[in-house]
Amino acid sequence: MARKKEFDPEERMEKARDLFWEKGYNATSMEDLVQTMGLNRGSIYDTYGDKHSLYLQCLGNYAAEKLKEHKEAASGTSPMERVENMIRSAVEATVNTGKCCMAVNSTFELAAVDQSVHSIIKNNWKDIVDFFEQLLTDAKAQGEISVHKDPKLLAEFIAANFTGLWQTFILSKDKKQVEKLAEFLINMVKN
Repeated sequence: MARKKEFDPEERMEKARDLFWEKGYNATSMEDLVQTMGLNRGSIYDTYGDKHSLYLQCLGNYAAEKLKEHKEAASGTSPMERVENMIRSAVEATVNTGKCCMAVNSTFELAAVDQSVHSIIKNNWKDIVDFFEQLLTDAKAQGEISVHKDPKLLAEFIAANFTGLWQTFILSKDKKQVEKLAEFLINMVKN
C-alpha cells in the first residue's frame, strides 16, 4: 500500500514554479529545488519525476492560472469593457510583481528547442487569443469597434503587445509609462 504524502504536492509545486519563474529552467539546479521545495531528491522524483517533468507541470500550472486570471479580469457590462479590463489587469499584475510572464520567459529560453514547452505555451497562447477574439467579435457586433476590424488579428495584436508591456516595465520600472502604453493599445483596438 502506498504511503500517504506528508506534504501538499500542489503547494510544493507552486514553490518550484516560483523558483523556475524567477531563475529560469537552465539556472535552476536540483539542489535549488530541494532547498526551495523543502523536499529531498527522492520525494521530488517520486512525486513529480525529473527536473524537466517538474518544470512542465509548473509551466502548465502557471498557464492555467494565467488564463483563469485573464478570464476573471474580463468583467464589465460590454465586450470592449471586458477587453479593456483584461489589458489593464495584465499591466497591474506585472507592476505588482515586478516580473515578466513565466510563459514569455519560457518562450525565449526553451520553446525553440523543447517541443513540450513549445506545446504548452502555444496552447496557452491559443486559449488567450481565442478568448480575446470572441470578446472582440462580440464588440464588433455591438458596434464598439469598427466593422472593418478583424477580431482575430486584433486578438493576436493584444496578446503580442503584452510582451512589450512587460518588457517596458522590467526595463524602465515606470508604471505610468506602461499604463500609458496600455491605454494607447486600447485606443488602437477601439479606433
